[in-house]
Amino acid sequence: MLVGERPVVIAVCGCPGAGKTTIASATAGRFGIPFLTRDEIKTGLGLSFASASVAEDGRVRLDRDFHVAGGSVSRRAEAVMVDAVRLLAASGVSFVVESSVLSRELLGVLLACHARVLAVHVVAQEAVIGRRLGARAAEGGAIDQQLLSLFRRGEMKPSIFEPPEGVDAVVEIDTSEQGARAIETIVAAVVALLGPSRTGGGSLPIDPATNHRPEPAGNWRPGQSVESLRLS
Repeated sequence: MLVGERPVVIAVCGCPGAGKTTIASATAGRFGIPFLTRDEIKTGLGLSFASASVAEDGRVRLDRDFHVAGGSVSRRAEAVMVDAVRLLAASGVSFVVESSVLSRELLGVLLACHARVLAVHVVAQEAVIGRRLGARAAEGGAIDQQLLSLFRRGEMKPSIFEPPEGVDAVVEIDTSEQGARAIETIVAAVVALLGPSRTGGGSLPIDPATNHRPEPAGNWRPGQSVESLRLS
């Protein structure tokens, strides 16, 4: 666990298909901290009696509103996630939160709770994202098919998913070649964000997974919200 007076929040964002959920889940597992993702909250909302039914083949069938990107269920999921973020951060809990776009409202809640925010911007080459979205859409998911259509029409511009200004630091992770150092880079960034231990004479906190003190990687520096580290 990350322990301190101010929680550390690792906010993962990026274009659908870039690999942000994989990165976010692995990061939460590495630190042993909670993981919030809007997609799972949305699915939970979709399973309410008002939105779901059982099809003839026995599968759960979600209401058509569930499949509308940016629709009422999506907006409600965002509101629920913001409330959960507020509760955790105000309680001093460090956690990972993942959403394609880190909204101004979400960031405002984190700043109001005095959280230290590391934004992890997950990116990938356009061709790689296209292949991933195509593979998902081929499985028949309505939302995945919508996303693929938006991507092919050029309506998912990279600038839409960039972290907002105001975070403490940004790390950019490129998953195009499945960089093995992605999680280690995030760990090093968190360690640098935490800063010297109050009682350790300037020593860094111990990485809970490897039991050693990782050094900040690349050209990343704490307090520089535009500085990024690219992995190939």
